[in-house]
Amino acid sequence: MVELLVVVTIIGLLVGLISVAVPKAIESGMNAKAKGELTSIVAAVKAYKQEYGQWPAIESINSSSAQEFAAWYGPSKCAGGGAGETRGKELMKILSGVNQSGGIWPQPMNPKQIRFLEGAKPTGVFLDPWGKQYCVKMDVNESGGMEYGSGNAGNENLRMSVIAVSLGKNGVQEDNPSVKGWDDIYSWGKNLQQ
Repeated sequence: MVELLVVVTIIGLLVGLISVAVPKAIESGMNAKAKGELTSIVAAVKAYKQEYGQWPAIESINSSSAQEFAAWYGPSKCAGGGAGETRGKELMKILSGVNQSGGIWPQPMNPKQIRFLEGAKPTGVFLDPWGKQYCVKMDVNESGGMEYGSGNAGNENLRMSVIAVSLGKNGVQEDNPSVKGWDDIYSWGKNLQQ
């Protein structure tokens, strides 16, 4: 009887340890997947710019530097508001080899139909591990940097030509790592100082 109680206790302890470790490992894996996809998106946008000499952005075509700080491609929850998921889906189509033209595009956007990005669906949907569209922003006026965030601490000026963000599990844009529940993942590092 004592041996049986010892075995049951040991099994209970192992189950308890596993029930804590497995969700953390899964979350860590999802974060790593999102980080890898964000890096791929940034590389694809830069490769597009290298190939065509312009950003895959309507602001780049219109030479409208005034719109840069609202030039988010992705959900309307991205910092700065953006134009919603439609532009994000169009961007993913262009990067996936679709020659997007018509509508808001005054010219063909990928006439060579080069596949710069793998993983997006033909409809332009490219979701993070939590089922939300990624946010992308480009330095369309070539100012050498972009602002990110709109929190009380003010905007963070990033010296990068392209940034991509996953809004994380909670789907809310957070620009202050000290906020409880902060889980955004960035193409440039885990916090705004990197």
